[in-house]
Amino acid sequence: MTRAEKIWRASLRLDELIEMIMSYTRASAGGMLLNPSEFNPEALIRRACKEQNNHDPDRPFSIDIQKLPEIIIGDPILLEQALVIVLSNAIKYSAARAPISLRARPSKEGVMIVVKDEGIGISEHDLPFVMQPFFRGRNAKDIPGTGLGLSLAWHIVTLHGGSLHIASKEGNGTTVTMTIPERNVTGAAGVL
Repeated sequence: MTRAEKIWRASLRLDELIEMIMSYTRASAGGMLLNPSEFNPEALIRRACKEQNNHDPDRPFSIDIQKLPEIIIGDPILLEQALVIVLSNAIKYSAARAPISLRARPSKEGVMIVVKDEGIGISEHDLPFVMQPFFRGRNAKDIPGTGLGLSLAWHIVTLHGGSLHIASKEGNGTTVTMTIPERNVTGAAGVL
């Protein structure tokens, strides 16, 4: 890799970090607003998966989507951002050829998306803290990251009236379950 490529990649990481910090600051200060619209959840999920798979095309990546509603109402840009955070974490904290799977199903709450990896997992001690801002698990200290991603994803999903849950065991991977209502239930103002 040339020096110019290293500088370019570092600038991309810095840009991503700044955007993540700004998004988290808006979310935690109650300033993140929804821009709800109708969208196809399957198309959003496939787009996010394709984007992440393009970053790591050799990784086994399975997608199983069954009978989702044609249209749901929410902020598709923010929801895609939350899903990309979860998918990129699955990739980042897994070995190069370790598989990632995504399942999406309708649920009584709306749409349930489950992302599972076979990565380093999260220790029982660290698990209660992973959605706190800037928290990094002890086994993730040598992996680049800000500790803001899951916190931001949680804020986005909660803003939509949904939930984000994490199940993990150190050394055995992580499962993240996001549930998104079919309609934004936070009201017209859309402020958390």
